[in-house]
Amino acid sequence: MLSRRSKPTRAGITSAATLLAFCVAVLALPAAGIAAPIEEPPAPIEEPALPQLSFLPGNYDFGLQRTNSNANQATLQLRNDGEAIAPIYSLEIVGPGSNAFWLGQSSCFGANLNPNDTCSVQVNFNPGEAISYDVQLRAGSERGTSFSAGLSGEGGRAIIGPVSDPADFGATAVGSPGVTRTIEVTNSGNYPGGAFIAVIAGGAVGSFQLLDENCTGLLLDPEETCTLLVNFRPLSSGVKTARLGLFGDSEGGSQITLTGIGTDAVAPQVNGLPTAASAPTPGPRRKHRVRPRRNSSLHRYRRVSVSALRWTH
Repeated sequence: MLSRRSKPTRAGITSAATLLAFCVAVLALPAAGIAAPIEEPPAPIEEPALPQLSFLPGNYDFGLQRTNSNANQATLQLRNDGEAIAPIYSLEIVGPGSNAFWLGQSSCFGANLNPNDTCSVQVNFNPGEAISYDVQLRAGSERGTSFSAGLSGEGGRAIIGPVSDPADFGATAVGSPGVTRTIEVTNSGNYPGGAFIAVIAGGAVGSFQLLDENCTGLLLDPEETCTLLVNFRPLSSGVKTARLGLFGDSEGGSQITLTGIGTDAVAPQVNGLPTAASAPTPGPRRKHRVRPRRNSSLHRYRRVSVSALRWTH
């Protein structure tokens, strides 16, 4: 038998209305000043730490190095001071005068350094000019970071030359003892150097003579000097020029110009007249043969004796 649906009572209708009113009130709570719960933003994604590298030593000075000679070498260490792996993408030397430096053997090219790991870089220095150099050794890593060490040095060169050039001996008479001059030579460079031979060559070499010197075989420190003793004794009249060459282990050596004038000899005079020393020497006198006188008596006796001898025979 089918049951008959019961009708809702007044009490049930009241309960349903009350529940609906409660829900509406709850939904209206934020409008009444009660804050709704706020959602927290998502945590940011942490990027890996930037590389932290350093060179040991941080600066290296090659000191005074002779120009255009054997290269001086130094080895620097590159260390990872950070907490993440540091890749090494590039190594270069930058700055004015960087062509005097170049990289040698290295374990850093393309390396990935773990924290506290190191690699080595060899640097060479050979200056071409007598000047000071100041450049940087630079290592490039991730995200454009770079780290550098200072490199410095100075080119050295000895410059040997005369204090005054040319050396003028003035006018000197032909046939005279000549004129002697002391020529001073100095090292105006910034590096020790000297000469191993000094010779007079070119031009009127016969009119100049190197008498003595203390320049060859010795190293001259910067600003030190040495001397050469040269005599000018012209062989003929006229302007005389020659070269005094200093040849050594320094670049270029040194050439000193020697110059003087030979004049004709002039006879010394006293009161306008030639002196006895300058008077002409008379030529040799012709000797006359003197015949001895004959003794007439003896001559006749000789003639008679000869006739007698003839008759005897």
